[in-house]
Amino acid sequence: MFSKRILIIISFLVFTGNTFAQTEDHECNHHHSNFEFGLSNGLVYNFTESEAAYGLHVHVVRSIGKSEKFGMGIGYERIFDDHKHNALSLVLLYHPIENVSINLAPGLTWLGSDSNTVKPAVHLEGLYEFKLGKFHLGPLLGVAFNTEDLHASVGLHLAVGF
Repeated sequence: MFSKRILIIISFLVFTGNTFAQTEDHECNHHHSNFEFGLSNGLVYNFTESEAAYGLHVHVVRSIGKSEKFGMGIGYERIFDDHKHNALSLVLLYHPIENVSINLAPGLTWLGSDSNTVKPAVHLEGLYEFKLGKFHLGPLLGVAFNTEDLHASVGLHLAVGF
């Protein structure tokens, strides 16, 4: 059953992330770059249509303020399913603790190239980032909804700071 697969994947990511977090050097570098170009990809399950597909999200975010806990930018998501789900959003980023990011992305979603299907939407994504110089890599969990659709995603986030 598909839900068991999702649970196994999520469990693997959580336990693997905890293992890496415990073995990581505890001298943390709390500096984030002024800009981040990120790419998230993975499996997206659409609860409304009971189907799974590959999803890709790209964003550019700029840090806001001296605390470097907040950022704002723009993002685009594409789900490669029969309906060709697209979303364009304002990305609001928050770093509550080192290596953890939460993205809230209100925006618009539409199907294929049909402008009659445009609807307001909200995406929420949480991720844990392992830092490799200016690169960040780690697992993500996300959920998105609009008036007619609900989908969740699990995957891998890769970003570069500049």
